[in-house]
Amino acid sequence: MKRRFLLILALLPSIVLFAGTPEKADTDAFAAADWHWQDIGRGAQCGFAQIHLFDSEQFISVIRYKARRWKTDIVDAQMALADSTEALARLHGGIAAINGNYFNMKTLAGTTYIKDAGKRTAPTTASELFRVDGLLALRGKKMDIFRCDTSEYAAVTRRHKEAMAAGPVLLLDGKEAKEQWPESGFFSKRHPRTLVGKTSDGWIYLIVIDGRFPGQGIGTTIHETAMVAHLFGLCDAINLDGGGSSTLWTNETGVLSHPYDNRRFDHYGQRRVPNIILIR
Repeated sequence: MKRRFLLILALLPSIVLFAGTPEKADTDAFAAADWHWQDIGRGAQCGFAQIHLFDSEQFISVIRYKARRWKTDIVDAQMALADSTEALARLHGGIAAINGNYFNMKTLAGTTYIKDAGKRTAPTTASELFRVDGLLALRGKKMDIFRCDTSEYAAVTRRHKEAMAAGPVLLLDGKEAKEQWPESGFFSKRHPRTLVGKTSDGWIYLIVIDGRFPGQGIGTTIHETAMVAHLFGLCDAINLDGGGSSTLWTNETGVLSHPYDNRRFDHYGQRRVPNIILIR
């Protein structure tokens, strides 16, 4: 009960910033949810909750931790070594991980710019530009989210050894990145979603919203995904690869989310992916 009360207090500033956009029923349901929080070491926590949001059932999994206490890394295994989020995290010594960014489903080759330990991979492909409009960048234990185009990658990441082109950017300075999102299916239909963000006081959040499971976890539109980021109190947030790739894992609990690749509402349907974000 004490943790739930503290979470409600933490959410109050974000609810003010988001005034008039979410329904009161959604903010109340979010604040009252039982998140089943569990410690995973050095102040990091993981949790999950099934909540009635946006007139639908949603299942949301989350990892949150103080950036200064953990190292956040981008792991670019590339197509030859692509594997599940869990397998890549274990191989690279992570205690928790989330799937990374877009890739070619047939070849498993990444389709967005990644900078891993200072080494750059192939540029963002033209086919991804309708949704990729920013960068998640890591420097030491600091995480930044930038809205930029491909011509700005080198300048923006000059001081960052780790970076990942992603999108769309959901929040900047506590405000939704766009007043209106495109009407295309990627933006306006409900899908499983993966997002990463941070708070103004140094917390990093890794979040998966399950999808395509009627009555259990239907998924969200991009606008609703931004709403979830607001409700968690994030100031900056960015969308990563979703759909069957969406996976959240910790060494303590195993897979927290319900990956869709096996079409079952269980924890076993992980997809092979070429890159992840992990903490260690």
